[in-house]
Amino acid sequence: MSQEESRLQTLGSLLQIEQDVRQAESESAVEFIAVNDTWRIVPYRQAVLWRRGFGQRPVVKLVSGLAALPGDSPYRQWLTEVIHLLAAQTKPGKALLATAADIPEELRAGWQEWTPEMAVLLVLPAPRGQDVGGLWLAVENIPGDAELALLERLAWAYGQALWAWRPHAPVWQGWREKLKSGRRRKQLALAVLVLALFPMRLTALAPAETIGKDAKLIAAPADGVVGKFFVDPNQPVKAGEILFTLDDTTFRNRYEVTEKARAVAQADYLRATQKSFSDEASKAELASLRARFEEKAAETQYTKDLFERIQVESPGEGIVVYSDPNDWLGKPVQTGERIALLADPRQVQIAIHLPVDDAISLDIGSPVRLYLNISPLGSIDGVLVQASYEPAPEAEGFVAYRLKADLAPGETPPRIGLKGTAKVYGSWAPLIYHVLRKPLAALRRMSGI
Repeated sequence: MSQEESRLQTLGSLLQIEQDVRQAESESAVEFIAVNDTWRIVPYRQAVLWRRGFGQRPVVKLVSGLAALPGDSPYRQWLTEVIHLLAAQTKPGKALLATAADIPEELRAGWQEWTPEMAVLLVLPAPRGQDVGGLWLAVENIPGDAELALLERLAWAYGQALWAWRPHAPVWQGWREKLKSGRRRKQLALAVLVLALFPMRLTALAPAETIGKDAKLIAAPADGVVGKFFVDPNQPVKAGEILFTLDDTTFRNRYEVTEKARAVAQADYLRATQKSFSDEASKAELASLRARFEEKAAETQYTKDLFERIQVESPGEGIVVYSDPNDWLGKPVQTGERIALLADPRQVQIAIHLPVDDAISLDIGSPVRLYLNISPLGSIDGVLVQASYEPAPEAEGFVAYRLKADLAPGETPPRIGLKGTAKVYGSWAPLIYHVLRKPLAALRRMSGI
């Protein structure tokens, strides 16, 4: 083979290696090419690829001809020390020809045992001037200037490929580099201070529902058992329309018994009245018999009133709000126990149950925003009109303040009974207070400070 053909073959090998490096699909593939294909440019006895480890010390990563090199082997320990010394004497991207004379006396014995007379050290450069490791080539013959130039070109190819496969640094690390400047630190401190003092309105989220405003209570008129419902839940009714009745068995029997007792007392009183004209004793009993008759008459009137009240009528026009007739039929109720509500569907309020842990200072007239479960993309604006001073336990198992809000002007009244989440707005406070409010409250509860 002529010298010209040899040069062309070497250049072709260089171009092929660079193409293989660009097409490598992983970092380990680039490392494999570096320790095995570099031989096509400069023949060597052994190639070692090393990378930077903790404290920027070299770490042997791959050795040609070996599947793995144990970390406690004497050869690896010696090689690490030699590379650490020689790498400090060369620049990234430059080839360094080294012999045993270039290392301290105590390391030369290892050179004679494991390495030929000459070695080439390549520090693989990265784009920003640092390095990503290097190659240690143990060669039998001294490479020429042309071969060293080709090795330096490969060093750039290997270095940039390994740099491209590096794990990306966290975002905070880039910011840390930028903040090394005192001016940047002052700018950041000023921005943080302005952001911390930026005023924002205190808000809290709480479960809420829509209720009828000024709804009238429909309660049990007397102690008894619910007998029948004449209207369905949420059915519109008019004034005087019968809503439900209590079972009349007990009331009818009581009325009939008291009516009989009244009749008996009346008969006794009339008989004593007739006998009083001729019998002084009967005349003396007239007052007591009359009192007994009046007592039985009053009792009869009372049971009659109860009997007539077992049919509950609507006190006005609206819709009847209650759960289900089956929840009440046959159920014993007491006088005054709530059974239903009569509400106007055009008059709706927002009932809010604000948990004690999320409570904020609220003023009457503060804005409220309701997000209904059936309409998660829309909202309803309101105005706070009532807030309880004392919390009360809720059916869900938490203690909450009970708030009420009217709909803002122009809002379409939603259906009564809808559930959702309300956002209540309090006073203005700096952003830092929003961030630290709950952590400070929790710390205060734990520490008692």
